[in-house]
Amino acid sequence: MVDQDMKNPVKKMFFHKKPFLLLSIINDNDGKMYPASISKKIDCSYAYIVKLLKMMNNIGLISYEGTNHKRIIRLTLKGKKVFKALSSV
Repeated sequence: MVDQDMKNPVKKMFFHKKPFLLLSIINDNDGKMYPASISKKIDCSYAYIVKLLKMMNNIGLISYEGTNHKRIIRLTLKGKKVFKALSSV
């Protein structure tokens, strides 16, 4: 039987190492990050990073600036609060 809490995509996402590292890298670099450079730092595929970024954007943790090919990623206020809460655990 699957735990009811783990059906929530937000909870599923943040109980893994890579999404937390993604938030950490975006937070530490003042938002001057591109998906390709993030995937190299985390040692993760570009497609997986893009998938995580879409999920984070949909729930309001990050915002994009720029064109489709050169997107600058920034944490929103909500994203900074979530990162702070997760890093203190």
